[in-house]
Amino acid sequence: MRFVARMLVVFCGVQFLFVSVAYGDGVITDLTADKVPIEWNFNGANIFLFGAIEGDISEENKPDVIVVVRGPSAPLVVRKKKRMAGIWVNRNPLEVKDVPLYYSVASSHPLLDIAPAALLNQLGIGFDALVDQLSKRIDIEDLKGAERYSEAVVRLMERQGLYKSGATGVKIVGDRLFQVNIALDANVPSGAFEADVYLFRGGKLLGRRVTELSIHKSGFERFLYNFAFQYPLLYGVVAVMLAVIAGLMATALFRKD
Repeated sequence: MRFVARMLVVFCGVQFLFVSVAYGDGVITDLTADKVPIEWNFNGANIFLFGAIEGDISEENKPDVIVVVRGPSAPLVVRKKKRMAGIWVNRNPLEVKDVPLYYSVASSHPLLDIAPAALLNQLGIGFDALVDQLSKRIDIEDLKGAERYSEAVVRLMERQGLYKSGATGVKIVGDRLFQVNIALDANVPSGAFEADVYLFRGGKLLGRRVTELSIHKSGFERFLYNFAFQYPLLYGVVAVMLAVIAGLMATALFRKD
């Protein structure tokens, strides 16, 4: 019901745009859910972002849409594997600052068919732009080395399903309506997310809209999360005590007479 209600709001907004702002260029957007609770049985979620395109649209001048979803940022330590005495070990750790813990990009056409690479990099759209941004956040003089570390970050996050990029994904319905499925895996981090919607035409950026999304722990998981961060010492003591008690109980249950 909530999804239908929001679609009706967008539809009414589109009708209003036809009459009052048909001369403008931009987008209006909404989400089927702007808050996602994470409970003990959370195994992922699918959220639909949908919207409408404002302005004049002709057969020869159809717009394109790119949707970039960015999650909360945190520093990450990356290590380079080196072979020593026949064993692969992690060496040369480097900290990468402000790494998005979630990043996905979807578009109505392949990115380079929508806009030039220089503009995409400037806006931070795509994995190439992300690598370039992360390289500047590493305290190292070797630019090539910083780029390799940044590529490793993107590769590892993509392997974990936290970075996603597809040649397409945005479905344009008719001339003005569009939608995209934001797939969140079970390991998605909690925090504040932003869904950036970019409107392009002829390789130029015409409009941009930011929609906020919150993913948060709820129930007993939220209690444990807050307890661990607000009282770390007490949390550690309780965890050790519970481990000792569990060990004693296991010993008692499986003791052989």
